[in-house]
Amino acid sequence: MGNIIPMKDKSLKLDLYLGIGSNLENPTKQIELSIQYLSDLDELEFIKVAPMYESKPMGPPDQPNYINTVSFFKANIEPAVLLSEIKKIEEMMGRVSISTKWSERIIDIDIVLFGDIELETDLLKIPHPLAFEREFVIKPLLDLDSNIYIPGQGFAKDLIKNCKYKVFNRIIS
Repeated sequence: MGNIIPMKDKSLKLDLYLGIGSNLENPTKQIELSIQYLSDLDELEFIKVAPMYESKPMGPPDQPNYINTVSFFKANIEPAVLLSEIKKIEEMMGRVSISTKWSERIIDIDIVLFGDIELETDLLKIPHPLAFEREFVIKPLLDLDSNIYIPGQGFAKDLIKNCKYKVFNRIIS
């Protein structure tokens, strides 16, 4: 597996890419608000956000389309602590746990890439195991870094042609 952050070295900051999506209550605003909350975390330094993309839902078809993007941060935080903070933000924003997979949601924040960390626990997998199948993740990643590499998968520019889940609209914001 890849490197784990040596938390004693507070000067070390790894590249962190978070996939963010919403399909409820003005999704663009929800995404912007989530980025603000994430930026408020002391361990995260916001760098930039990719353009947003619209895509059909992966789950039940009777829900609104999703708006998705990827945000780029520099971070010095343990992955499990980061996941806990993300869950707190999602809950604070009104995300409700529903048993239906890929159901509509006010906000969804996923850890896509975190430096060269490769991690697999019961609660967390880094890189995100489905990122390479999702054009709504790969396209914004490429907007942020056209040469980005997904550990264990390859270069995003090579993976995009095989994405199962496509986008159909880039949101101009």
